[in-house]
Amino acid sequence: MYTGGTNDLNTRHNEAMVFINLMKLHQDRFQSIQDLQDQYLALIMVCDVLELCFGRCKGDARAILKKKNVTGPTNVQLKKALDKIEEELNAIVFMYKADRQKYSKPIEQMQHGILQKRPFSKNCE
Repeated sequence: MYTGGTNDLNTRHNEAMVFINLMKLHQDRFQSIQDLQDQYLALIMVCDVLELCFGRCKGDARAILKKKNVTGPTNVQLKKALDKIEEELNAIVFMYKADRQKYSKPIEQMQHGILQKRPFSKNCE
């Protein structure tokens, strides 16, 4: 979604439209996985322009760092943990956007693996 340089004028509308487009995005039956990835990355770039972030909860980052015995994280450690969380979230969302008939096995394996891992907290700072 091209914002046309209007992101300062219609910020909330643009954020809502990017979110809606991201949630509506799914791999078409004859679309290649590369084309889907290109569309997904284009939407993520628009999110970056609009400074729209998903999954960047400091509480989750602190919980991850605490498991690594880092109790007083620096800003750099916190940012790296937040980047990792956002990267994992994007990977998960992208997998669910892929054609489930073609990629059902990796998706099922991912779901099983996620259920085995720690759940993210619901309180975000």
